[in-house]
Amino acid sequence: MLCLNYRTTKDNLKMDAWCLTYFVVFSLCVSADINNTTMVMNMETFITLVQDIESSLPDSSARVVAKQLLHVAKSPVYTGHLSERQVNNGQILLAHKIMWSNETGCQEKGVVLAPDGSTVAPSALLRAVIWGWKQDSDCKQLQSENKELVLERNNSELKIKNYIGHMNAEYSCDQWSSSNDQQGFSIDSLDDVLPITLATSLGFAFLAHGMTLDTPLTATDGCWDSISAPRFFQLQNAPSHGDLTLAFINGAMDGTILGKRLREEPKDLRLSTLLQDYYEEKPARSPFRRQEFNKILEGEDLEVAILRGFHCYRNSKLGCGLHNITEDHLNSVIAAAVREFKHHFLECPSIIPRCMWGAKPYNGNPTLLKTPLSQIYIHHTYIPSQPCTSFQDCSKDMQSMQDFHQQDRGWDDIGYSFVAGSDGYLYEGRGWHWVGAHTKGHNTVGYGVSFIGNFMSLLPEEPILSVVRDRFLLCGVKSGYISLNYILKGHRQLVNTSCPGDSLYQEIQKWKNFKES
Repeated sequence: MLCLNYRTTKDNLKMDAWCLTYFVVFSLCVSADINNTTMVMNMETFITLVQDIESSLPDSSARVVAKQLLHVAKSPVYTGHLSERQVNNGQILLAHKIMWSNETGCQEKGVVLAPDGSTVAPSALLRAVIWGWKQDSDCKQLQSENKELVLERNNSELKIKNYIGHMNAEYSCDQWSSSNDQQGFSIDSLDDVLPITLATSLGFAFLAHGMTLDTPLTATDGCWDSISAPRFFQLQNAPSHGDLTLAFINGAMDGTILGKRLREEPKDLRLSTLLQDYYEEKPARSPFRRQEFNKILEGEDLEVAILRGFHCYRNSKLGCGLHNITEDHLNSVIAAAVREFKHHFLECPSIIPRCMWGAKPYNGNPTLLKTPLSQIYIHHTYIPSQPCTSFQDCSKDMQSMQDFHQQDRGWDDIGYSFVAGSDGYLYEGRGWHWVGAHTKGHNTVGYGVSFIGNFMSLLPEEPILSVVRDRFLLCGVKSGYISLNYILKGHRQLVNTSCPGDSLYQEIQKWKNFKES
């Protein structure tokens, strides 16, 4: 059963963001129903399982190992080359679903905590490793040779024309069911089972019953009960579109990136090696998944990919109920899906929520900002003076700053709205909705964004600058938190201080909307 969306008013938003996120979430996370597992749900556990499967199938390629894992997750009864332990562990790690109960609220199953602090759905990752983020060749196996889909773009809208063949040239639902039953669901024929890729998932997300096209595709994230030994992942709010959560998107992006490497490098590259290089290298590549995925999309038509995936799925057994959807409605759905995905997942930065870096509760009652805000103030922390390059180090720096601001300075919370680590992530301070304590006399009219480190003589690396300059600001404007004609300033322009450091101050003078006075 899907979670109910309880965020409806500003009052609910206020309660949700502070009371629920910082208090209830942790009490819910430690409670568990009888279906929960004691397995540590982190990337190391998943990679260990992959290595275990590889040892059982020593001559198998990375793709075959990935298919084997997906097959284990889909089959309630498995009779193959794997042990009962391997099968049980695979089903726990790969059964992605959203669960709701009165005792635990919304929990996301089948997700793991990555070393970079992000949460990933391994099943989405494996599908993308095998099939990519869209589906082309697999669909051709299900469609008649006499059918041709001709895609045209007309006034930014997609239209479909079937020139050869009609419904009698397609596989009917009964034909697909019959042929698939004869093939069975063996590992060798898994390619014949239509994959649910990111492209199709985006399209289906806006086809759900009662879903409106203007419903934002929010990046539903959550909190683990423990960072050192994570077992239960509590969603902060209900997914706006089915089970299309941030963990699912992360997995699909990561799998696309790893699958591309697998096709470009030697065929004997092991799946476990791919995962280790991507997640455990220092610095890790995973914090920049959105940027890497965006590069892969260059030259690709996302609308066409979703359209092809939808029609491919509609011609399969599982898509028999989709034949009554008109092409006009489908075009509108695809346009909404592409618009929302590009905004929330490709243009916006990845933000580590408070509960993930170990924030303490706010002291007192926060004050709600009146958005959009017209000012952006850039800071550096000065202390800590060294840039942090990992989730673990950046989390410690955030905790240290919060302690200093609350205990030494007597503030209600960490002062900054957001903080940029050199690991590739933004860290949520007071966030989008609450008045901060970053720029004296101006906290109600602007967001304060600080870079961790002392940047008097050095600069953050370009990818880190880009997270704020090219993603945070654009995202804030499009989301309605920042005014279109905002003004950007350095802290020193408003307060007697050397912040944000000489080098960083010189840098931000080149940024869009910087104002000297």
